Amino acid sequence: MRTNLLVIVLLGTSALQCVAADKAELQERRQRAATAFHDGVLLVHANSRLEIAGDGFRQDAAFYYFTGLENTVGALLAIDGRSGQSWLFLVSDPPFSKIQPPEVSPGSEAANRSGVDHVVDFSALLNFLAQHATSPSTLYYLKDWQAVEELPSNLASEKAPEAPLWAVTLAAKWPSFELKEAHDRVYALMTVQSQSEMASVRAAAKATVAAVLAGMRTIRPGVSQRTIEAAVENTCWHQGAHGSSFWPWAMAGENGVFPHPFSSLARYDHLDAVMHSGDLVRLDVGCESDHYQGDLGRTVPVSGHYSDEQHETWNIFVAAYQAGVKSLHEGVTPNQVFKSWSGELLRHREAAKTAMARHAIDSWSKRENVPFWQLHTMNLDAGSVGNQLRAGSTIAFEPIASVDGQGFYLEDLFLVGKQGTELLTPGVPYSAEEIEAAMR
Repeated sequence: MRTNLLVIVLLGTSALQCVAADKAELQERRQRAATAFHDGVLLVHANSRLEIAGDGFRQDAAFYYFTGLENTVGALLAIDGRSGQSWLFLVSDPPFSKIQPPEVSPGSEAANRSGVDHVVDFSALLNFLAQHATSPSTLYYLKDWQAVEELPSNLASEKAPEAPLWAVTLAAKWPSFELKEAHDRVYALMTVQSQSEMASVRAAAKATVAAVLAGMRTIRPGVSQRTIEAAVENTCWHQGAHGSSFWPWAMAGENGVFPHPFSSLARYDHLDAVMHSGDLVRLDVGCESDHYQGDLGRTVPVSGHYSDEQHETWNIFVAAYQAGVKSLHEGVTPNQVFKSWSGELLRHREAAKTAMARHAIDSWSKRENVPFWQLHTMNLDAGSVGNQLRAGSTIAFEPIASVDGQGFYLEDLFLVGKQGTELLTPGVPYSAEEIEAAMR
């Protein structure tokens, strides 16, 4: 039944074309990569896995950024830093090509249309690598942070244990190649968005706001985590987004205390549990629009009302967050933002009334006690902000902390400017009073 349904769907679906970037913009991206990796070859692999349980094929973020190809499975992009040229190697027998034309096929026509210098069959990869292996050279690859080791290092690569097996295979065949991981360097090239990218970022952010509000209004005692997730996912689609950019996190009680939520990624039930009055919920949501991702969230009470201790602690957390936001601008470092956060916390110490609030201030004002407090970029995927913020980049400011066994978290999307930031996710309540009112 599944196979027949899949064929019907594919027959009724036409190949989609990239609209996020034009030919000139894609060429400029690849040229920047060639300059950055001038001493070797950057290899970027398309997603090779088909997800029958997913809402659709999801392309590798870096591969999409450099090619604009959203439906091309298993291909390999090679950007030769020394020549400045790029090569696109396409699998010889792409999935379902007999019932649906592939997004791109080998040949000069595809090269002219895409701006990639060489669009060829996968079999040409052998000759390409053999020519580059005549002298010592570097092959740059991107690790997949979501993947775990498929083989022990003594069977894979002791020199590059994080390398995917396809990269290890190439290095084993041609020992003159040195493998180097390049994830952060590639994502740094993706940090500042163009106008065409920002249109998608804004659409994703707008849909995510509605999804967070829908999730908040669904939370109540006796409701399952899965119910909240379904409400969020449904809202993303109804807002015109392509579903969620990551499966929603709506984790209550101890499940919402970091780093516990990470374990959901390796669990079939995604930590599903029934909500209980008195618990706090980490509601962390993102909708996707044209491959670009939203990321937004709040800490909300299951009962719709914070306890006195939670109420005071949350409002102090919000005040520190807003102090951090005021410090965001081009050139600021994460440490400087944390200093603003910490200073605002300490300003509330003398007036704090509850033991939880005082404990939180004393703990959270020290960087070593909040290891998951972070800023990160957000566009096609999450990435590092590096040493300082860059104008034109979209960032998520995401303090994560816990106190007395309870998790606290807050996150918005911002567009960084030279003098400040633009909030891309307006309309979501902050204070305890505002959140309680929104949940009624």
